[in-house]
Amino acid sequence: MNNKVKTFLDDVCIHINYKAVHSDIREELTQHIHDLKDDYIKQGYDEEKALDSAILAMGNSDEIGTRLNKQHKPQTEWSLLVLTFLIAAFGCAIIYVSNNFDKQAVHFSRYLIYAIIGIGAMLGLYFFDYTKLKKHAFPVYISAMSLLIITSFIGVTVNGAKRWIAVGPFSISSASFASVLFIISFIGFLEKYRGEKALGIVKLIGFGLVSFLPIIVQPNLSVAFIMIITYAIILFKAISKNHFSGNKKIQLLSLSGLGLAGILVNVFFVLSSPYRLERIFRFLSRGQHDPKGSGWQQVMADKWLFSSKLFGRTSEIAEGSLEFTLPGLTSEYVLVNIIASFGWIVGIALILLIATFIIRLYVTTKKVKSGFGYYLS
Repeated sequence: MNNKVKTFLDDVCIHINYKAVHSDIREELTQHIHDLKDDYIKQGYDEEKALDSAILAMGNSDEIGTRLNKQHKPQTEWSLLVLTFLIAAFGCAIIYVSNNFDKQAVHFSRYLIYAIIGIGAMLGLYFFDYTKLKKHAFPVYISAMSLLIITSFIGVTVNGAKRWIAVGPFSISSASFASVLFIISFIGFLEKYRGEKALGIVKLIGFGLVSFLPIIVQPNLSVAFIMIITYAIILFKAISKNHFSGNKKIQLLSLSGLGLAGILVNVFFVLSSPYRLERIFRFLSRGQHDPKGSGWQQVMADKWLFSSKLFGRTSEIAEGSLEFTLPGLTSEYVLVNIIASFGWIVGIALILLIATFIIRLYVTTKKVKSGFGYYLS
């Protein structure tokens, strides 16, 4: 790097307290200087004068550094923390109310342990500099792959699928955990292949396809489907921001074609599986196509919703208590449980909280300056 450019960058970065963004800022400013230098050379300047003029055109290094320090100063998004706490409070309340239901998956004592572990993990991640992960995309990718391979040998089998790893009295879904690691590594690769045009996109698609294989073998198609959607959103956003350079229209059309092929493959899997078709029909008919069989839980859920009050616990319906007529009250049917136990007002309030949380996530993402942080968000 030219000494003049290095001196200018040092003068800028000395004002930026958040050192994690220094490398990104240096890279971005260097590119701006080179672009300006090329413009001056085209105007007839010699290389040395073109570089001096380019640096001068960038402006005062102190002012640039001060401005960038304000932009990149880490800020706590308190609204997200408050919303997280409120949503967790709903969960705590419904688990406490359901604690006497012997058949439920999660009891209050275990929920408290989960909550402590979750809060600890949240605090640890809050103080962790996530930008360091960008340089370790491949080790993170290998870690996720290793976790899934280990699960295939020593995992716990439930309903014919080996998806879980036992850790003492607890068990974790290896695919759910690995999918987060895969997405982190995918974004690290995305940053690595910046400017590589179509080749960079092909490499990313290759890493994505390989990551699906151990998850499909488990099988865990729901996690694989979510990963496909996530990869697609990240790639579409990156291409639309001209992350890879080249012809954006051709890149987007090619990716759209690949996405359509993926949708058709998923449709084939659904149509060729009586079990999955049965689940779709059960959902669309609200269980009415087989109310005494596979649709029974859906029918019972609707009955509890229709009998619920605006506020307060509903009275038991003719078929029996809430616990015995609707399994999964602390998992799949927890929203029905909340409405039946506390009333429609509380259920709607929870839905609005979750909707607000999602909107705030989107708004917060727009504020992220780091490329890696933006795509990760």
